[in-house]
Amino acid sequence: MKTQTNLTSRIMLGVALMGLAGGLAKPAPANATDLLQRYPTTLTGGILQGNQARPWQFTPGDIYQISRFHLEVGGQLKVETGVANVGIGHCADGAVCAMLIPLEPGALTRQGVGSPEQIAHLWLRFHPSQINQLFPPDTVLGPATNNLITQMRAIAAGKLRSSYHAGINVMIPEPKDMTVDVDTKGGPRRFFMVDTQAKTAQYVNAFERQTVRLPAASGAPGTGTPKVVATIPADGATDVDPGLAEITVTFDQDMGEGCSWTGGGPEYPPSPQGASVQWRGKRTCALPVKLESGHHYQVGINSRSYRNFQSVSGQPAEISSISFTTK
Repeated sequence: MKTQTNLTSRIMLGVALMGLAGGLAKPAPANATDLLQRYPTTLTGGILQGNQARPWQFTPGDIYQISRFHLEVGGQLKVETGVANVGIGHCADGAVCAMLIPLEPGALTRQGVGSPEQIAHLWLRFHPSQINQLFPPDTVLGPATNNLITQMRAIAAGKLRSSYHAGINVMIPEPKDMTVDVDTKGGPRRFFMVDTQAKTAQYVNAFERQTVRLPAASGAPGTGTPKVVATIPADGATDVDPGLAEITVTFDQDMGEGCSWTGGGPEYPPSPQGASVQWRGKRTCALPVKLESGHHYQVGINSRSYRNFQSVSGQPAEISSISFTTK
C-alpha cells in the first residue's frame, strides 16, 4: 500500500517544495459547468431605471462550488480565493448577482493600501452576459454539497439594503460595469464600482461600517467528521488530461497537517521523484502525480488502517476515494 502520512518531510525539503508549488499547473476539471448555459441571456445592454428593475430568485439549486476565483482590475483591485461556494441570483434575463463564501483563505488587494485583507464573503453585481468571465466553466466544479442557503440569503439581504438597487429588485448594469462588495474578516466592508473597459475600480467608503454578519449555516462545515467537498479531478471523470500535475482534495473544515493518500498497484499514480504532498491553507491537500494516457487511476483518502487526514481537533475524515481515467 502506498500511503502519504505526516508531513515532516515537507519541512526538511523546505525551498525545494516551494519551487514545486510554483510549477504545478491548475487542471481543468472534467465536469466543468457552463453557468451561461444554466442562466442564458439575450440582454445586450443595461437596465438602469428603477421602475424597470427585475424581480429575481435564488434557490438551493443555485449554489455551486468553484475551484478558485480571480478578479483583477488593472493595478487597482485584485480579489482571489481558492475553493469557494457561490450562489447565483437570477431573473428572466439571466444571472444578475453572485454571493461567494470562500472555503479556503481569500485575499483582497487594493491600490495604495499595504497588506492584503482576508475575505469573509463577497457580493458581485454584473451584467448577465458576463457570468462566464467571472466564473469560467473550468473553475465551476458543480453543485455545492453544503446547505448554505441561509448564509447566501443573508449576504443578499444585507447588500440589497445598500444603494444601486430598487427595493428588493435588481437593476442591471451595462456589460462593462460591475459592483464588487467585499466583507473582510474582522474588518470593514470594501465596496468598489468597477469599469472593466476602462480598467478602473472606484472605492466607495460609504459602506465601510455596514458589515454583513452571517448566521450559522444548517449543517455548517467545521464540526464533526471532516467531509470531502471538492476534488480535482472530479471523482468518476473520464477525460482527464494526462498532463495533470497534482490531485487535490478539499475538506469542509480546517485540517491538521497529516494525510493518508492510500492505494496500491497500477491504479495508484506515482509521484515525480523528489516531490511531496503539500497543504494549501488548512483545507486543501495536493498530491503530486505523474500520469499516463489512457489509464484508469484510483486514490484513497484515508482507510481503515491509515487515518491521518484529520481535523484540527483530531477527528479522522470519512474514508473516500477519487477514481478517474485519463485521455
